[in-house]
Amino acid sequence: MLLRRAQADDASRIGQLFYDTITRINAADYSPVQVEAWRGGWQNLAGWQDKIREQYFLVAEQDAELMGFASLAADGYLDFLFVSADHQRQGIARQLWQALLAEATRLGLTQVYTNASCTARPFFAHQGFVVEREQQPVVRGVALTNYRMVRPLPSTAPDTDF
Repeated sequence: MLLRRAQADDASRIGQLFYDTITRINAADYSPVQVEAWRGGWQNLAGWQDKIREQYFLVAEQDAELMGFASLAADGYLDFLFVSADHQRQGIARQLWQALLAEATRLGLTQVYTNASCTARPFFAHQGFVVEREQQPVVRGVALTNYRMVRPLPSTAPDTDF
């Protein structure tokens, strides 16, 4: 499997994977109305291209097949971490997270935070994130439960104690 920076021409495949994963995986934790609201906008290529340009945005692929994607904003917001429904439980999310963690460390961030879905919450907890609060954001007129989760990062500042 290859991890690489996403490019603008990946946007349509990223949107399709987003749609498929929500439809096939997240649907176990959300109602049909919530799934429909959440996956809406998946074909917004300009929106995906903006995220690719503005964030540290990675794709995981093998033999030209998109297996997952993840992104980190400069302030430490982990915006996306999605794995194809056909490639769940193969360590892809963990590898994407490790790459984002390395970037966060390189940037000197003190924490990474995310809005984890009900589905993703156990994964993030296993990676050292803690729940700050449950949230009910409204997406396309529909409330969706998610969790603000934070992962503190070790300080990379030199020790100045004598």
